[in-house]
Amino acid sequence: MTSWRVFWVPQDAVRSGVRRRLLAGWEDLPSREDTVGVRSGDPIFLSPEYQVDPHLCEYGRWVKFRGFTKETKRNYATDIRLFLDFLWSRGRCWAEATVRDVEDYEHWRRQERTNPQRVGGSKWDRELAALSSLYGSPVGRRLVRRSPITVRKVVGRDGEARWVPDARAGDAR
Repeated sequence: MTSWRVFWVPQDAVRSGVRRRLLAGWEDLPSREDTVGVRSGDPIFLSPEYQVDPHLCEYGRWVKFRGFTKETKRNYATDIRLFLDFLWSRGRCWAEATVRDVEDYEHWRRQERTNPQRVGGSKWDRELAALSSLYGSPVGRRLVRRSPITVRKVVGRDGEARWVPDARAGDAR
């Protein structure tokens, strides 16, 4: 199966040095990246058809995403990539995802016996957080009519009401 890929914009030292030698004819790549607001550490999402998804890359440039730790960025991008692969196998792009797609994805990730890499509740909750971040971002809200992540209102420990994804795992530790 062909899959989505995530590449990371390298550190500035690499952008202006090693890459220039490797990409003959692309000497102006760092300035092109600067023009569109790409920074070191941003993810670049490449479809199975070798096309950059500009909207997913815009998500990677979102101020909230950039504020995540390096590890959270890596984890979220990986989790989103897995969901993109699942959708791709159904002939859908991420902006066309439905609530049913997320439900089916959860089943495949957590219960489907043919999936040799099923995950537990804690891992599923992290994946759901990544998808919630994507679809709750300005990019996601602008491009989808209705988020595929359903939410419900709960009262937190501090007494404040907040919205949480319905699909959160009951068996998370």
